[in-house]
Amino acid sequence: MINALKAIRPGHGFGVLAVLTGALCGSTVGILVRMVEQADGWQILFYRSLAFAITVFLFMLARDRRDFVGRFRGIGLSGAVVAICLGSAFIAYIFSVLLTTVANAVFILSASPFIAALLARVILKEEVTRRAWICMAAALIGVAVMMADGLLAGTIAGSAVALIAAAGYAASIVAYRAGRGVDMMPATCLAGVFAALVSGLLLESLAISGNDLIAALLLGTLQIGGQYILITIAARYVPAAEITLLMLLEVVAAPIWVWLAFGETPALLTLIGGAVVLAAVLVKALEPERT
Repeated sequence: MINALKAIRPGHGFGVLAVLTGALCGSTVGILVRMVEQADGWQILFYRSLAFAITVFLFMLARDRRDFVGRFRGIGLSGAVVAICLGSAFIAYIFSVLLTTVANAVFILSASPFIAALLARVILKEEVTRRAWICMAAALIGVAVMMADGLLAGTIAGSAVALIAAAGYAASIVAYRAGRGVDMMPATCLAGVFAALVSGLLLESLAISGNDLIAALLLGTLQIGGQYILITIAARYVPAAEITLLMLLEVVAAPIWVWLAFGETPALLTLIGGAVVLAAVLVKALEPERT
C-alpha cells in the first residue's frame, strides 16, 4: 500500500480517490460493531483508539525511517488542533450514540460539511462553489430521508454532543488543510493517543472478551485507521468542505455492508435517501478541479 501510494502522482483527483476509499473503510463500522457481544462503549473506544494510534504509528514507521521524532515535533499548532479536535470527536461520537438514537447522531454529524465550509472560509479563505453548496444541501436532505424513522427519538443532550462531534471532525479537517505544508500524520497518531488516554481514565474495567477485542482492534485498524491515514494524505490536495462531503459516502455504504453480511434488507427510505446522498457525492467528486 505504501509503495503504491508513493508511485501515484499526487493531485486533486488522487485526493478525491483517497477520501472516497477512506469513506469505504469507515463504512465497515456497522459490521464490526455487530461483532461486539458484551463490551461497553468506553472499552471499545479505548481499544479502538489504541489500535488506531498504533496503526498510524506503524504506517509512519514503514513510510519514513529517518527523523521520526522530528516529525512529531514539527506538527505545530495545526497538528495540535488536529490531535485534540479529532480525538475529541472520536469521544463525542460515542457519547452521542449513548445519549441519542444512531439516526439522530448520524444526521447531525452530516452537518460537518457545512461547518467545515464556514470554518475554512473564515480561517483559510477557501471558497466554496455553488455546486458544492447544492451538493451539501442535497446530501443532508438524503441523510434525513435515510434516518427519518429515528430522527424524532433523539434527546437534546445527545444532539448537543453529536453537534460537538460534528464540529470536532470539521475543525480537524480544516486544521489538516492549515498544516498541509508539513506532515500531519503524527498529529493523526496523537489523536488516537488522546482518545485512548481519556477513555482509559473513564472506563471501569480493561477486561474484555477475545471476540470483543478483535472487533475493537478491527475498528481501530481497518475502519478508522485506514480511513484517517487516507484522509490525512488527501487533505493536502482537497478543500475541507469537499473532504467532509465526500466522506458521506460512508453513510451510504454502511447499510449495504450490513445487508451483504447479515441479509438485512435496507428500508425503502434508506434506499431513496442513500441514492440522493450518493448522487450528491458523485456530482462533487466528478467536478473538474478549479484552476
